[in-house]
Amino acid sequence: MPRMTRPLVLEWVRDPGGVWNVPTTEMARLAAAFPGARFASPATREEAEALLPETDAVFGYLVRPHNLASAAKLRWIHSPAAGVTGLLFPELAASAVTLTNGRGLHARSMAEHALALMLAIARQLPASRDRQREGRWDQVGQWHTAPGFLELAGATLGLVGFGETGKGVATLGKALGMRVLTVRRRPGSDPGPADEQWGTERLGELFAQSDWIVMTAPQTAATVKLVGAELLARMKPTAYLVNLARGALLDEGALLAALDAGQLAGAALDVFETEPLPAGHALWAHPRVVVTPHVGGVGPRYWERACDQFGANLARFLAGEPLFNVVDQRAGY
Repeated sequence: MPRMTRPLVLEWVRDPGGVWNVPTTEMARLAAAFPGARFASPATREEAEALLPETDAVFGYLVRPHNLASAAKLRWIHSPAAGVTGLLFPELAASAVTLTNGRGLHARSMAEHALALMLAIARQLPASRDRQREGRWDQVGQWHTAPGFLELAGATLGLVGFGETGKGVATLGKALGMRVLTVRRRPGSDPGPADEQWGTERLGELFAQSDWIVMTAPQTAATVKLVGAELLARMKPTAYLVNLARGALLDEGALLAALDAGQLAGAALDVFETEPLPAGHALWAHPRVVVTPHVGGVGPRYWERACDQFGANLARFLAGEPLFNVVDQRAGY
């Protein structure tokens, strides 16, 4: 009787900057943990696509409309990121291929990043850094600069999106004494760790009541340009907006206009409509905007955790068991 061929797992996560590449040590760890599977990490896209006809599972972003038809054995694609926009094309949705993602993987880092941005603004750290660079001691100036120093305790935190990252932000906000509200598509009967969960019909109310808005919702057809002039106009002039979700969720032109009109006090942005943020873009130099270069999800053990998560699902895949973090390809997350 012929011996069955071991399933082939094809890794294809390639980032020109090197930040988002899977370390070879992590792939070696997976291969050692799963001797019942074969692993391939091709050097070029051409080599990777040549392996697609015999591939059972893809770890990464190789599969696109032009090559899906060649992947005759493919049963599973896993994205190590939570966002799967590039993988959601009609041909894949119509196929029998299961798509999973890294939901929850970034929650700790992103929640801490959100809190760091909020505390930095509340304690005027960007202004202090600017003065340090100038060698200028300006206690009086910072004291008198509106809106002055802020306290997070007692403030209202509004969350747009309440997945694992949103829950992480809520937990940290509650620890600092904040009132936490959230809007989500399907509010739960237990709002925890938020104080209240509202349906999307109350999004405008969320913006009107909150001192801090933190965006963590996924990018879908329904959330593109979700936050524009209408919602920004509902904000308090003393409120701040933090976007850790995706740049496509926020209308940057509307944000700049709202900032210049004094409709909100400021913004902290980790994601942008175009990345990298183009040189000369108005957000770079805006005095009431803090820019970070899409690093909210980066942490010291990112790839270790990503491969642990993939490995847990791979064990299920090889055993013929249901996978977790399955993406609803119609909903987009």
